[in-house]
Amino acid sequence: MDVQTLRWFLSLCETENMRDTAALERVNQSTLSRALARLETDLGAELFHRHGRRLAVNRFGTLFREHAARAVAELTEARARIEALTDPGTGLIRLGFLHSVGRWLVPEVLRDHRDRTPGIRFELRQGFGRELYAWLQQGDIDTALVTPPPQAHPARWHGLREQQLCIALPVEHPLAVPGLRLREVRREPFIAFAPTTDLRHVIDRLCRAAGFQPVIAFESEEIATVRGLIGAGLGVGILPRPAVLEHDEPVYLPLVPAQQRPIGVAWDARATPTPAVARFLTTLGA
Repeated sequence: MDVQTLRWFLSLCETENMRDTAALERVNQSTLSRALARLETDLGAELFHRHGRRLAVNRFGTLFREHAARAVAELTEARARIEALTDPGTGLIRLGFLHSVGRWLVPEVLRDHRDRTPGIRFELRQGFGRELYAWLQQGDIDTALVTPPPQAHPARWHGLREQQLCIALPVEHPLAVPGLRLREVRREPFIAFAPTTDLRHVIDRLCRAAGFQPVIAFESEEIATVRGLIGAGLGVGILPRPAVLEHDEPVYLPLVPAQQRPIGVAWDARATPTPAVARFLTTLGA
């Protein structure tokens, strides 16, 4: 029982004539007759009274007609909605992103793509790196703006930007001078990211390389909270330098030697992207 057969059945209900329906639907009468026979066999009941070449819808046909009309209407609407979602010019892109890129990279990427494809729609979802890659695997998002995937992860990744990692200190801090080395803040209270975040692992590695373990005063998963606590004079930390500095920002001193945090677009290589997602990835150079 397919949509085409249901459409032919509904047409037969209107014309009550095999020849007229065959002409309207541009199909051979024999093909139409076999399709109707299969439908009636499938349902276990005849749907029409036969009077020579004429047909008359019987009580079973009348009952089935109501449901067939609703089914065809629902399937037609579903097809239209899917086509709208996947159309490269008007479709939907489910984009995940790290909290730390929500204020700069996400608006930039969305603006550039909307300039090229004004009808496109985005559904945004922010999370941590581990969450974004899990959502990609589960099919909950189409792409993500995120750091490179963990080793052996099936996702594909294409680099877009690099964030400069800096020692962040309160504005009036006596150590807030150019050329500061990470080891020089080893006795300062640290405002750290929570162990569940990607940045925490990066910072722990940098501190170990500098020969110390930081004394952590506060932990947070939110980059805005870490930045605010440092700016309030409650400690120091390591932060990616924001693209736009605001009046209440801490002092950012680049790590020596320089350390960069790569940010790119990731997608599940095992899934077939919709035309809208494929165009988005192409636009980003992926």
